[in-house]
Amino acid sequence: MEQKSIKEVHTELMMHSVKFAKDEQGRRKQQQVLFKWAEVEKKLGEHKHIYVVDARLGSNNHTHRLWYDVIPPHTEEGQEWKTLGHRHTVEAIIYFLKGRGHSIIDGVRYDWGPGDLLSVPMFSWHRHINDTDEPVLRIASTTGPLSLALGQAVYEDERYPEFWIYAQEGEEARKTLIPGGGGQLNNGKAQNRAAELYAEEVAFAMKEEQLRRASKVLVKQKDLVFEPTAMGNVAYVVDPRIGFHSKALGVVMAEIPPGKRSGAHRHLYDEIDLVIGGRGKIIVADEEYDFGTLDVLSIPVFQWHQYFNTGTEPLRILAINTRLALDNLGLSLTHQGEHADYV
Repeated sequence: MEQKSIKEVHTELMMHSVKFAKDEQGRRKQQQVLFKWAEVEKKLGEHKHIYVVDARLGSNNHTHRLWYDVIPPHTEEGQEWKTLGHRHTVEAIIYFLKGRGHSIIDGVRYDWGPGDLLSVPMFSWHRHINDTDEPVLRIASTTGPLSLALGQAVYEDERYPEFWIYAQEGEEARKTLIPGGGGQLNNGKAQNRAAELYAEEVAFAMKEEQLRRASKVLVKQKDLVFEPTAMGNVAYVVDPRIGFHSKALGVVMAEIPPGKRSGAHRHLYDEIDLVIGGRGKIIVADEEYDFGTLDVLSIPVFQWHQYFNTGTEPLRILAINTRLALDNLGLSLTHQGEHADYV
């Protein structure tokens, strides 16, 4: 086999970056948009945890994933969990479709039912329990792909202590929301500007933990407020501007009346939609897809998309996106096109 020259090797490396954006446009156009509930439901008959949108399954989502799972009656998500549950350095959204139960998140109980949502603080221990005779059906979305790409994905599970990274370091390490612990705050006065700047770095993790603990966690469906926007009637569900300490995952819910359409827009962040109720169609980059209740839509980055209610009932869509991650990188961009026809 002929060996490449130093020039060829490093020129290829340079061109990989130059060509990436153009190649990515092609990958976005080829990615699967619609995931039908009927197909997912069949798989849930064989296994109670089914990944739907996931880069490991070929999805072109770089920042978050989504799965369905079922918690059988009067059981817990992890049957061997006793006290802690699990935790991870990824943000998580859990939306409950059917059933009732409660979650224990860092020792605090949260009771939930259909239509309620949890925004789980990063690196908090959490457990989820079905309290009834009926199975719980839910979806979850996390920023696992983003954390894995950054090399900062830590998953600690009570069932698998052999894979713990920090929790085995003792009781204090198991209590903190900061991987490795936040250390100590130094309240002494800095002697110079450099010392002041460095002290801010040292204090950052501890302040972050305080903000995470003060963050909102549970959203009750009855408390959602829909208001008119260029995209239609929208309720912000999870967003730092309404009390959540979210850095990557945001959630909005849209409601479209029968026979009406949403606005059209495109954005530089990943979005995964769950159709909560109703049926309709979506146009994504001039391609049409018909969908129904419990179907999932994976919206390609920076592709124009617009929703149409083709049924007789209100169409509700839960949109989970990573706009906040792009905001924090200074790369968030949204373009508004045609406005909705019902506001």
